[in-house]
Amino acid sequence: MRTALLLALLLSTGCASTLSTLQTAKPLARGQVRVSGATGLFVPAGQLGSLISQGISEGRAIRDAVSSGRPYHLDEREAQRLLGVGVALAVAPPGPSNELMIRTGLLASHGLDVGLRLSTTSLRFDAKARLAHGGDAEDDDSLPDYRRKSYDIALGAAVARHLFKSPVLDALEIVQINDFSRWDLEVPLYLSVDVGDVFKLYGAPKYIYSRTSLDSKLVDYSRGGQDVSGFDLGLPARVSNHFMGASVGVALGFRYVHLYAELTGGYSHCRPVLFGQARDLGGVTLYPAVGIALQNPRPWGARARRSASEVPENQGIGL
Repeated sequence: MRTALLLALLLSTGCASTLSTLQTAKPLARGQVRVSGATGLFVPAGQLGSLISQGISEGRAIRDAVSSGRPYHLDEREAQRLLGVGVALAVAPPGPSNELMIRTGLLASHGLDVGLRLSTTSLRFDAKARLAHGGDAEDDDSLPDYRRKSYDIALGAAVARHLFKSPVLDALEIVQINDFSRWDLEVPLYLSVDVGDVFKLYGAPKYIYSRTSLDSKLVDYSRGGQDVSGFDLGLPARVSNHFMGASVGVALGFRYVHLYAELTGGYSHCRPVLFGQARDLGGVTLYPAVGIALQNPRPWGARARRSASEVPENQGIGL
């Protein structure tokens, strides 16, 4: 009974958010399209550090007990702490995540773009609006792309729907899981420097709110499990997580192709009541990522319009 409920919890929420940014503060112009692919690694550094620290501590306790000839006993406090760390790592385990994103601009002025990202775990839609711009004028065609500089600040907003569910209890024929969901709401602030079309340096402080709703049948089943097992097996109907951190990255390339490398770091705050006690499932989180992006450097149709405007009025007229 206890094992089945724990398995249900782990597979219901055992998935970490994709925390990458992989874009600068400069929105695409209308007629520009960018397609990118990337891979990242979710690292719950805080919980891994706690597990290693507790493992070392308990290892010393076992060594001391053996050397002194007394039996080793894991007290309730340490057992609860170990259970909390174990559940935290199962809910958000370290591991890779892949993503594919497509973006396009909505305004000719580079003022607003939107993107759709499909990752290993979620489908995410976002928009980015430019707040401030400095550098060379974007409509100055006398400058080649490799000499054009841009300094930008933009505000973004995103919503993501996770695309997984838990078939564990169905497989065990215990209870049918029908109503499970997880949504993420993200607010990043983008800052970037584009040096020509060759080097890009960017950062993005961000806040992500995640809300996971468990199936009501599973919650009711877990709360009734104490009568059978004698343990408090209660699961929460909803679990909230707050992530506060930032991404820092660089991109190298020219015109059509750019390679991205970045590191996201921050702190996750998540303290749901599991098995009768508040469990700390958060901690310091790291997410390194690398990717490649392909895009048309100028909006479609812009070059043709510029070439037409450069034709002298009397060209083609002669005697």
